[in-house]
Amino acid sequence: MAKASLGRHADFNRLWAGQTVSNFGDKISLLALPTIAIVTLGGGPVEVGVLGTLRFLPFFLLAPLAGLVADRVSRRSIMIAADLGRFLALASIPVAFALDAVTLPHLYVVAAVVGVLTTFFEVSYQSWLPQLIGTENLVEGNTKLQISRSLAEALGAGAGGALMQVLGAARAVTVDAFTFLISLVALLFIRHREVRERVEGRRNSAAADMKEGMRTLFGTPVLRSLFVSNVVVNFGAAIGDALILVYAYNVLGLSPGQVGIAWAVMAVFVIVGAVLSEQVAKALTLGRTLVLVAVVLGAGYILVPSAGAVGGFAGLLVVQAVLGFVSPIFDIHVLSLVQGVTPNDQMGRVGGTALAAVYGALSVGYAAGGVIGETVGLTPGLVLAGVIIALGGLTLLLGPVAAIREQPGGEEQDVHEEGEPEDGTPEDDPERPVASVTG
Repeated sequence: MAKASLGRHADFNRLWAGQTVSNFGDKISLLALPTIAIVTLGGGPVEVGVLGTLRFLPFFLLAPLAGLVADRVSRRSIMIAADLGRFLALASIPVAFALDAVTLPHLYVVAAVVGVLTTFFEVSYQSWLPQLIGTENLVEGNTKLQISRSLAEALGAGAGGALMQVLGAARAVTVDAFTFLISLVALLFIRHREVRERVEGRRNSAAADMKEGMRTLFGTPVLRSLFVSNVVVNFGAAIGDALILVYAYNVLGLSPGQVGIAWAVMAVFVIVGAVLSEQVAKALTLGRTLVLVAVVLGAGYILVPSAGAVGGFAGLLVVQAVLGFVSPIFDIHVLSLVQGVTPNDQMGRVGGTALAAVYGALSVGYAAGGVIGETVGLTPGLVLAGVIIALGGLTLLLGPVAAIREQPGGEEQDVHEEGEPEDGTPEDDPERPVASVTG
């Protein structure tokens, strides 16, 4: 039986709409908070660095805990609470401006609160999505959500700059705050509810539950292979991203306008790659796609110096297009496969642990990229980054992932507006097999 498109899945469309709006808003505050720190409060690189750290460090420190909570409490309720908390935290900034009481410590608290709540939201939403739409629709769902993120990346910063120019930084943050309120309202209108018998009957300690999630992550060959590959690929990509912008300015001698165009081209091809991700996997098989796109991604970083040397700006445009195209294909299919093979009652712990490791790899990779660029040089650093990424993809050949032909649950059932299969069995029934992997 052919699967139904998510186009008529009302609950998913509500989630998607809310996430699209909040993704754009998030890009506004990422620009507006540092602007307030610099322009209004006289901050410098240290203050801006602290704001960035407080916004993203919670993913590394708290994602496993967020996963444990998501497996014990209603994931939708966590997301609603997170949206409400983020709205209140960001709304406090224009209030403080009106009272002439905004300070750097206030900005730090807001950044930290938003970072913590975003961690809990992201882990809960990734854990909830398979229940909401069914495993057979995960690629389509993750693709649409990735497109929203990509559009926010491409257009959000520009929109944020325009809003700050017209309204001022504090009022721009107000706009971001209300995007989280819109997301909250969208969640409130979602009719799907989780079956929570397992949660309510849980008697294990938190430590035992965490160990259970770790056993699933590292004891399941598919999950273990994806975990290792994803961490290595992201570590290498962070090294490359720390160097490529410096290379564009200092070696290729590009202007800020040319760099902006190159990164805009990449953003466009991120959207193209996301749209075509399912077709690429169908043409090549899922396992081959994951290996191939990781190798191509690594080759892209390796080719930055040669493409730049030969074609300068034009060469960089080609490389950025390639990097943009393959990145979302890898991300969408890795996430969908993890969601498809992980038992529902452990989705939060498995996803939270993996997310913490990925953010840790990104943090270490950016730091390593800076050291490598200073000590070894930009060209060797980019080549090393590409080699690491390619090796991350090739590790999939050592496990079962490379032999997988398609995402789990591909043709099992139709998903209706209420999130139920055609036979009437709730898709979040704890006794229903979550997925089967075709080898």
